[in-house]
Amino acid sequence: MKTANTDPANLALAAAGSLAGGVAAELRVPLRELREGLAVIVEILDQHLNEHEGPAPYPWTETKALRERVAQAYLTGRKVARLNSDLGDAINSYGKNAELVDVNKLVEVATNLTRHRISAGTELFIDFGKVSDALVVPGEVVLLLARLLTIAADSANGVPGAAISVKTRQEEAASGYEIAIYVADSGSGLPGEVEEVSILGKDVAKNSHGTFEGTSELGAGSVFVLRIPVKQ
Repeated sequence: MKTANTDPANLALAAAGSLAGGVAAELRVPLRELREGLAVIVEILDQHLNEHEGPAPYPWTETKALRERVAQAYLTGRKVARLNSDLGDAINSYGKNAELVDVNKLVEVATNLTRHRISAGTELFIDFGKVSDALVVPGEVVLLLARLLTIAADSANGVPGAAISVKTRQEEAASGYEIAIYVADSGSGLPGEVEEVSILGKDVAKNSHGTFEGTSELGAGSVFVLRIPVKQ
């Protein structure tokens, strides 16, 4: 019998909540920068209007600086919108019907949602292989990958020279071809986290008719592999 702690649905809910909390915290900085940037622009324009009684050409150097501030505010706004959209799509599509999707795109979304958890001293290597579309529930895969990346980030945090590797490959299998998604780190390892995430991973893999494996060893880091058959 499944307990509240090992039910995949509860684990997915916990993963979604943790991810949402992390992204919400990450959004505070760009939102503040966006607000402050727009406030500076308004202040500059007000100052210009107060110093001139009527219409006057705006100095080129000030115009260029103002343009750069507007552009930075725009880019910050795009980042906030992308994170919010990706998070909403991942959570809202969990448990929905499977669909053919680009697996590399799902990996990219999960990486963007968890990038704030990766410390500045940890290198992140991403290697997208040429893979076919896979029949999966997008939200399930994104939340699982985000959880794996979070574990890898925590394992690598504070370990000199530690790195996280994410790659996708299309490989031969007994029944044809399968897409393999690898997430690994060379950090301190978190064996206690693997048991929980393996329950979620195997549930997601089962829904995609695939397999999931996860190992973590103290002092040697973690390795996770999600395999999804290519729909013929």
